Amino acid sequence: MSMKFYLIITAIAILLSSCLKQSIPDAMLGISKQTKITATLRYEINGNLVSISVDDADRQGPGIHTLDCTKSSVYILSALSSSGEFVFTFFTDSLKVGSYNYTSAYGPMYVTTFQGKSQDVYGPTDHMIFNITTYKDGHISGNFSGQLTPVITAGFPNNIYGVPGSVLIKNGSFNNVPIVY
Repeated sequence: MSMKFYLIITAIAILLSSCLKQSIPDAMLGISKQTKITATLRYEINGNLVSISVDDADRQGPGIHTLDCTKSSVYILSALSSSGEFVFTFFTDSLKVGSYNYTSAYGPMYVTTFQGKSQDVYGPTDHMIFNITTYKDGHISGNFSGQLTPVITAGFPNNIYGVPGSVLIKNGSFNNVPIVY
């Protein structure tokens, strides 16, 4: 009888103490539930500054995320702002610290909206270069730059493009962008 009593007390103690701990994924990533992480994305597009910031990046509303990097068969960094959206696809199944370069040789790719028009990697000199400098606790940080071509009239697959390479992205940076699985 006393052994049964000690087993019950031990089981209750384990059960109650487990209610106070973090979830298993958060504990494995070292994420504290009380920590608010601010994610940012900043860049200049033809001299105009774009700045996106999310105060509590790990707890963005369901369905709509302002700034994150979503894992599917590839990784897609996306950001929403009042001026439009920004999207970059990392064509890899295992994102890590390093440089990711996309050129027009791979085919047209939408990147952002500027002055109400889609801006794509399309022209012969167009490219986007992303450098991930840190990947820690489920968040990425780094820098980027690029050269794009505006879409004058959308009608995929027969878009009409403007002056090739006329849109420059400089001084791009992203910090603490959460990876969403």
